[in-house]
Amino acid sequence: MQTAPFSNDTLAEFYRFTLLLTGSLKTAEQIMADTLQAVQEHLEELRRESSRRAWLAMRIRERCLRENALNPTAIPRLLRDDPEAERGEILKIEAFIVAQRFSTLPEPERSALALFYLDIFSLEEISELLKISMEELAATLGRARALLEQAIHPKV
Repeated sequence: MQTAPFSNDTLAEFYRFTLLLTGSLKTAEQIMADTLQAVQEHLEELRRESSRRAWLAMRIRERCLRENALNPTAIPRLLRDDPEAERGEILKIEAFIVAQRFSTLPEPERSALALFYLDIFSLEEISELLKISMEELAATLGRARALLEQAIHPKV
């Protein structure tokens, strides 16, 4: 009996990572499905779980970067500013505002902050995955936080 390459919790973490990078439910679901299919094809090469997790993170990130270059995410207008919006629509969109704003961050800030907040990897592993030094990672995370704050709460 073959065991699953990832636990449900790990898959949920990587789905959230994908959603933060893309800002789109449909795109995140498609990227996850395609990437998990690729995991099955490379399972022999990825014997250790840590190798699988790193491989999965890099594969998802590369795919998200390609997808974002082809189809940039439009920043949605807030439904609360739309007089025709129904109350239920407002509540639904507010759940995605942070993810959609997050997806507009530049790289490597977006990937660094997503990996940091989702606590998928240690800081050292994030530095290694993104191929930047620990000092660069600290600066990148600081910039990312400031940019996200500005995107969520723009100064008028």
